[in-house]
Amino acid sequence: MAQNTQDRNTIILVPTDFTPVGQNAVDHAVRAGELLNFKVVILHVINKKTKVNFGKDIAGIAVEKKLKEIVKSIKSKSKVSVEFLYREGSIFDVIHQVAGELKANIMILGTHGKRGLQHLVGSYAMKVITQSPVPVIVVQKRQIGPQGYKKIVFPIGLYTESRQQVFHAIVSSLLFKSEILVFKQTSKQVADMTKLNIITSQIEEEFKKNGVKYTITEAERHANFAGQLLDFAVSQSADLLMMMTDSNIENPNFDNSSWSEKLIFNLAQIPVLSINPVYLGQIYFTL
Repeated sequence: MAQNTQDRNTIILVPTDFTPVGQNAVDHAVRAGELLNFKVVILHVINKKTKVNFGKDIAGIAVEKKLKEIVKSIKSKSKVSVEFLYREGSIFDVIHQVAGELKANIMILGTHGKRGLQHLVGSYAMKVITQSPVPVIVVQKRQIGPQGYKKIVFPIGLYTESRQQVFHAIVSSLLFKSEILVFKQTSKQVADMTKLNIITSQIEEEFKKNGVKYTITEAERHANFAGQLLDFAVSQSADLLMMMTDSNIENPNFDNSSWSEKLIFNLAQIPVLSINPVYLGQIYFTL
């Protein structure tokens, strides 16, 4: 389907902090790895919190032991290829560095939402996500189903001009045999409905060309788009939401800075596939 513009490996990188949320991210990565036949690499970043929890002098030894236990548990239940590594430093620097070194295809990141451990909460999680060199699936406590991500909500508006976002919707649909649930803004929410209709037609053309199963639902005219989007996802029992990390929603009801957080920390805890527009020129999958 697509030719790589940058060589990537079939690797899912999953950072963990050894909390239940971190373990849930590992569980998502393992199931996705099984479905996609990807290798899973589990990463722990040793920082001040780690040293407080395990002791400054033995942090490395304790972390290695914990990671070995996680890998052993995975191998007792799954045939997925799994490895681990740990490094000391800032989570922001190390996670991105490792993702680049491994040429990982995707990252799965657990977040504690608006509360919890500070190094994976709120603006800290957002910093990891928005600066990631690879797409990130953000998960909270909601577990992954046996079939992976079967229903994927794909919001479109005037901001949906990224070919990469459309490409990832197609790839996700084909890899997980998913249905794409398009949720479209309306004339009361956008400045140029003609342009939006053109964008929608182009997306439909790509979906049809690639055999993607999809539906299109329009938002209500006078309601907040972000709120409607989440309500729609819940009503459809969606398994995944898609978003660009700096989506420029042309809607006076909410601003750009709140868009990402509303989706990523959604109360329904639906996982979110976040695509960084900084890396628009990179293609991460070849089918």
